[in-house]
Amino acid sequence: MKSRYNPVLVAVILLGLCCALWLNWIRYEIENKNDTVEMAMEYENLRKLAALEGLAEDDVMASFRDAGITTLMVFDSTLDRMSKNGVLFAAEGSKLREAALLGSSGGIFASIMSDEKLDKNSVYVAEGNDKKSFDETLEDLRLRYGESRVELIGTEPRIVKVSGSTPLVADDKFDEPLGLWQAPLGISTADMRKVAAMGFKIIVRPHNYTVVNKGQIDSVFKRIEGFKDKITAYMPCGNEVLGYPDNIRYTADKMNAFSVPNGLKLVLLEHYTQLQFARIEGLIPLAEAVYCNAIRSYVIDPLEQKRIPVAEALRRWALTDEERNIRINYIRPFFIAKGDKSLMDMNLEYVKNIAQNVKDRGYKIGEVSVFVNPEVNGTVYFPNKIVLIPIIAAAFAGAALYLSMLWSMKTRTQIILWAVAVCAAVSLLLFWRGLMLRQLTALMTAVIFPVLSMSVILDIWDKYEGGKESLCVILFRSIWQLGLAVLLSLIGAAFLSAILTDSRFLLEIDIYRGVKLTFILPVILFALLYIKRYDLLGVAGKDGALLADRIDELLRTAVSFKQLIFFGVLIFMAYYFVGRSGHTGGVPVPAIEIKIRLLLEQIIYARPREKEFMIGHPAFFMAAFAAYRGAPRLWQFILSCGAIIGQGALVETFCHMRTPVIMSLIRALDGYVGGVILGIIAVIIFASAVNLALDYKRRYRGND
Repeated sequence: MKSRYNPVLVAVILLGLCCALWLNWIRYEIENKNDTVEMAMEYENLRKLAALEGLAEDDVMASFRDAGITTLMVFDSTLDRMSKNGVLFAAEGSKLREAALLGSSGGIFASIMSDEKLDKNSVYVAEGNDKKSFDETLEDLRLRYGESRVELIGTEPRIVKVSGSTPLVADDKFDEPLGLWQAPLGISTADMRKVAAMGFKIIVRPHNYTVVNKGQIDSVFKRIEGFKDKITAYMPCGNEVLGYPDNIRYTADKMNAFSVPNGLKLVLLEHYTQLQFARIEGLIPLAEAVYCNAIRSYVIDPLEQKRIPVAEALRRWALTDEERNIRINYIRPFFIAKGDKSLMDMNLEYVKNIAQNVKDRGYKIGEVSVFVNPEVNGTVYFPNKIVLIPIIAAAFAGAALYLSMLWSMKTRTQIILWAVAVCAAVSLLLFWRGLMLRQLTALMTAVIFPVLSMSVILDIWDKYEGGKESLCVILFRSIWQLGLAVLLSLIGAAFLSAILTDSRFLLEIDIYRGVKLTFILPVILFALLYIKRYDLLGVAGKDGALLADRIDELLRTAVSFKQLIFFGVLIFMAYYFVGRSGHTGGVPVPAIEIKIRLLLEQIIYARPREKEFMIGHPAFFMAAFAAYRGAPRLWQFILSCGAIIGQGALVETFCHMRTPVIMSLIRALDGYVGGVILGIIAVIIFASAVNLALDYKRRYRGND
């Protein structure tokens, strides 16, 4: 019998598969070498913890260093913080005027206390014992507010008048303008010096300027250049990257020229929805401008951390590095004691447990590494476009095979259609950026190959006459047939992974944008193929007019209340199925499912997707049972559509490029094993129920 699969297109798919497997192996090597995790906390948080516990700052910092913290984040100084720490002296004009009226000498501000022109809407800053810190503060004030608002009014000691608003803004009001007390005034060299002396690496977090210019950017890099051996990365602070909006390219140039290997790395903080990054203006353009010399970081949202127990926080850290390519664990301490331990002891144990989880999963703790191109010395990885051509050709070959089964095209027509599409796609790839083409090709492979895999399974089922196979034989065949379907679907997964493998996608600077379509389209495309293959509409061999008449007849058919309930259930299932995909909005996860997830995370390496092993694969077993027992074609159709859900979910696993490819593969295999177990159970229960029903029916008729 002539094969329904064009051998030329099949050969193209096999050639593309070889190239895809090679690129996936390169991806595996890149991800495997990126095995160092940096443990980071905020310097100011450790100082706050020391103050709360009444401990020496140096002792607290040393304890957390020994517990596993490698890096401290240093933010811009503020007048409020420096005044409290005794670095300099600052006072509001309104309070100095009140003190003068009460007869106070003013202490260090004595030289200006008699001045009747003390401005209540200004802050007065006096030099303390740290001359360098005062010099830096004066420089930062002038850079941020301009010469007109910063006036030197005293010399012995130096006193500066700064005009502006003084009210404090609450810590959680990040989007409100900050007054003089809280305004960022540049990275303090004194802070960096102390952090470095204690043996920590440094992540710098300077704010952007309101109206930023190149001179201000120069001042930031001039100050941190003296600590280049200790600084590992720059992490944006606030709502904008340094240099936004017009000087992002200049900031990138300074980062690329920073005198450490491969330049100053950029930290990308994951969004709390786990989809891309925290909303910071200019982040993606800056990441592109530094050629993806970047690292992914994760932090538990501070408001959420107040609500969750320490055990839940630890569970999240145990998964994040491995599942989402997080390489900087941004750890915030708990400031509310939970249990019978002190704040210090509780947080030290918390950090030690996180560090141990990192080591237990095979990672090293130290200075962060990036995705390094194994072929070219540098940080960005992008596969050679020539290698992508056979993979793209294979993806279009799969689409041509599907269309040929849907419309019964001749072999020559299939090849011509495929060749034209490939030539157009290759032109876009070679002569333009090709990003949209890669996205569309990845989507095509994700939706086509699960359908092709089930088409092969239908070929196998069609060879057997229903009703003649024992339950054990059906189960045995279902096991290897599901394995074959998974293997064929993994071909599409390999294509998808290879097409999107580069540093942009591994870092999630770019993301796969067809997640919901990847769930929906395989079901729709398979349903169309099944209807055509088995002529469920009864129009085989008829012309288009008769087909239209048949559709019109179906639309005019009276619908019973029972059918309405059935279709209502299907619509609800479809809503739930689609709503559960993605990261935001949609259908909430039931509590029982959360518990099942937690259990699976504890007992297996990679928790499979519920749609895969709890819905799709058991439906596959039921569809096989229905096929071998000669069930009505409508039920075979419904169960087969359920089976395609599992194949689509399997391929969709590989759409999350931040997850290491080996973990996605193991997740698919775990899903297969779990699906086999649940599928066997489902078939045995259903077959037993059918036998009991038939036995009851025979006895009932016999008694009647």
